[in-house]
Parts: sequence; structure tokens; C-alpha cells
Amino acid sequence: MTQPAKNAAPYDSPRATILLALALSATLAWACHQGPPPETSGIPGFEPTIQSVPIGKDEHFSVIDSNEVVVASRDRSLIGGIFLLIDDAQLPYRRYFQKLPPRTAVAMLLQPGDSIAMDSVIRASKAPIVVYEHVTVPRDAAGNPLPIARFLVVSVRNKVARKWVLAEDTAGGPPIPDWILAGATQLVTGFPSAGARNAQLASQMNDLIPIDTLIKMSINENAIPSGVSGDVGLGGLQRRDQRGRPVGLPQTPPKRLPRENVAALEAASLMEFMWAREGRGIVRRIAEVTRRGEPLSVALAQTQSLPHDVPGLEAAWKASLAPPKNTDKKGDKKPPEKPRGNK
Repeated sequence: MTQPAKNAAPYDSPRATILLALALSATLAWACHQGPPPETSGIPGFEPTIQSVPIGKDEHFSVIDSNEVVVASRDRSLIGGIFLLIDDAQLPYRRYFQKLPPRTAVAMLLQPGDSIAMDSVIRASKAPIVVYEHVTVPRDAAGNPLPIARFLVVSVRNKVARKWVLAEDTAGGPPIPDWILAGATQLVTGFPSAGARNAQLASQMNDLIPIDTLIKMSINENAIPSGVSGDVGLGGLQRRDQRGRPVGLPQTPPKRLPRENVAALEAASLMEFMWAREGRGIVRRIAEVTRRGEPLSVALAQTQSLPHDVPGLEAAWKASLAPPKNTDKKGDKKPPEKPRGNK
């Protein structure tokens, strides 16, 4: 028997709802397929908000703007690692200068017109520190692009750290001396390690520059180690992969470095020595005193745990570079241990 028409609704209503849901899903899937690909950082566990800014009809560049850091590039695979690099570098800067660095923008340029295309976004960020990095993507023999994050890190980090330190020079007067720029840049970037730096200096004790001479020297930006392949080799360093694992040959003994490279390492070692003993504020205080044209001894006179004159500071710092002697509890030198043979 045919059912009444009034009873048809309970059966047709779920069927209509299902058809409507399927149509809506298909519409959304089509829209997502037609739209831009989802923006991701490419770094597991790090998914910041990435804005997409159109360059032309079919091109766009990506921007991360967070934590006082702005990074932009047409290749979004570049921006996540650079953002984390600069974001992490704020901590050592704050440690040594007792405040956060100024807002910073980095534009990663892959094509000639990128700087013009990104200019409005960089200016709109109102970042007082701006770094334009021209990127050349290395390729293998087959022409395939190679990962370049490691190469970008060493190039960008020194530029950003140096501009951060230069930003301290806001009170007028003489500019910040080169030895402070060289030393503080290495402290902020964390390269080279304190152990490698001091091992290199300890191997060239006769080449060390008197502090009175060092603070007046001109130290070229290229003399500050950055970790790129063109750097003058440092003893005690070993190439590592992206996970920090040693790669290649074991550590090599230190090589003799030119005078200007020694000066750059010495500046960082000396500043780190003072900070380790005096603590917060010493690096910033030294920068302020020397920028006013006053001698280093003025800053030393205000310290609690450092010698109050330059000769005393120099003697204590040099003593810290020398490796500890092999002595027993009474202070007598121990004879070298004989190798144990097989019984």
C-alpha cells in the first residue's frame, strides 16, 4: 500500500541533510584546492602564524611577525629557521645588556625585485633594525636545490647581532669601539664557543695584544668569526650536522691566526671573562663608559670582583687562558703516569 504523502517527510529529511552535507564538503574541498597551499614553517612543532602577501598575479611572499621579530621571503621554507635564530638570540643579548634588543626585520631576497616588493611590509613593521639578506640557493650536480638553512644562519646572525650592538650607540658622543663590537657580537651569537676561542688564544700567548692597544684597534667586521667556510680556521672546532652531531675529521690543533683575528677573539674572551666574574651590567657599563670617551679603568673602578686597573685585569685574564697544571694536593707537580701494559 502506498504511504501517505504526509509520512514522506520523516524519511526524506535525513536524506536531504546528507546530500546537503556532501555538497557543502565538496564545495569546501574545491575551494581549498583552488586557494593557496597551507602555510607552514616546515619545522616540526613550530607552526607560527604566517601571512601571505601577494607580489603579482600568481606570486606571493610569506611573513612571520611575532615576538618583535619580522622575517619575510618568497620561499617560506627559509623564514622559520631564521625567525627561531633571531628569537633565540634575544636571550643572550638580554643577558649581557640587561634589556631586550630592538624590533628586528629580516628580508630574505631570492630575486632582484624582491627588495622592492617587500619594502612596504618592512617599512610597515616599524622595525629600527632591518637586515636585507641576498640568498643564492646552492644546487647539486643535477640542479636540485640544497638545504641552505645552516649557511643562512651564520650569515644572518652576525649581521643582526652587530646591528643590535650598534643600536646601543644612541646617546651621541664617540662611536662604540671596534673591540666592543667584535666581542659583544660573538657573545650574542654564541660562536665560537668559549672553549674553542680560549684554546686558540692560549696557543698564541706570545701574539696576544695588550689591552691598552686592543681597545684602540680597528677590527674589521670580516675578522669576527661567523662559522662560514671562508672563516679563518679555529683550533678545537669540528663541523657538525643539523642535529649537532660531529661530522668529518676529529678536532684539529689550533693554527696561528693573523693579528686582527686574534684581536677579535681576544675582545670576546676578555668581555666574557669580565662578565663571568662581575655579572649583570658589566658589558653595558663598559660600552657606555668607552662611548663617552672615558678609559676602561673608570668602568673597572666600579666593579666588585675584578681588578680595578687594566694591568691587573690583563694579568688575571691571561692566567685564565693557561690550562691548569698537573699537580697533587700539596701543589707538587705529578710525574706522568706510565701506560698500563697487558698482564
